[in-house]
Amino acid sequence: MKARTLFLLLGLALASAAWAQYRDYAQMGKTPAELQFIDDPLEIEKKEPAWWFWNKPKMDTAADQLAYAAELERAGKQRRAVSAYNDLVRQWHTAPEALYAQLSIARLESAMGNASAAYDADIYLLAYFAGHFKSGPVLEDAVAQADQMVAQNREGKIKFRLGSGLRANYERIIHFAPRWERVPELMVKIAEIYVQDEEYASAITVCDRLFIDWPAYEKLDEVVDLYCDACRRLADQWQNDTGRLKHLEQLISGAIIFRPAHPNAALFGRWKQEIYELRRARSYEKATFYDNPEAYSLEAAIRAYQTFLREFPDAPQVPRVRERLAELSIANNLPAEGPSAPVREQEETK
Repeated sequence: MKARTLFLLLGLALASAAWAQYRDYAQMGKTPAELQFIDDPLEIEKKEPAWWFWNKPKMDTAADQLAYAAELERAGKQRRAVSAYNDLVRQWHTAPEALYAQLSIARLESAMGNASAAYDADIYLLAYFAGHFKSGPVLEDAVAQADQMVAQNREGKIKFRLGSGLRANYERIIHFAPRWERVPELMVKIAEIYVQDEEYASAITVCDRLFIDWPAYEKLDEVVDLYCDACRRLADQWQNDTGRLKHLEQLISGAIIFRPAHPNAALFGRWKQEIYELRRARSYEKATFYDNPEAYSLEAAIRAYQTFLREFPDAPQVPRVRERLAELSIANNLPAEGPSAPVREQEETK
């Protein structure tokens, strides 16, 4: 029974990995306009009146509760003040005092250095009180708190992948202010987290989206740097997939055309050449792999060699490939160029 359970779990893990690989590959085949990198923000739960007695407001009205919380704050009892402001928001959510209380929660949590709680308080303001306060300062503070959480993660003694949670912090801000002038900067932060987590395909997707939505972004050269670097790194992950490698070549070519005067255009050209050479080497290995009469047909080997010659006419292996094609043709009484297309089509039809 244990062996069966272990086998099932292993099968699920392999299926999950295969699906993740397919999803990345399918995404890379789409045009940037078809991609949506920002998921809907996580649902922000509305504060409701507490049903347990110890979280009931101390006062009977919103105004009195606000005065009570403010007095706690003046007395330096910040944590108790936050609790009192929260009680007000829960009990009198639609009262004018609730907005002031929520703003106070965000301010106090930030002052106490509680980045996560301060960020949540800012997002709550954007979700439930939009239009009743100046959004600029709240958005700025939300970004500052999100940055602080990323910094805390990076400065820790034990390094973890930053993950979707920290990316989602920036995505929520973009959701609530999609045309805010700092959105491109936040998109770059999201892409950088993807790169740090070695999720290069997703980083490329974010940069693609930025190119489309913010073509006048003043730091676009930096985005192109990030984009091409992610392409080169991704090539090492996909080095055995010649189809993906060819697509990465095309992406870097597009970036060079997009910013021909980029200071690092020559470097991008070298990266493109490195990917090309990697693809060429893998294609040759694939062709020689098919040249095995015990496992594959003669025609498969000839087709593989012909494809290699067509795609890589400058390859150093070309003389050897032509020689091997001639050997295969002579040994099997075929034309030097291998079976003709019509013959192959007839055989495949049969």
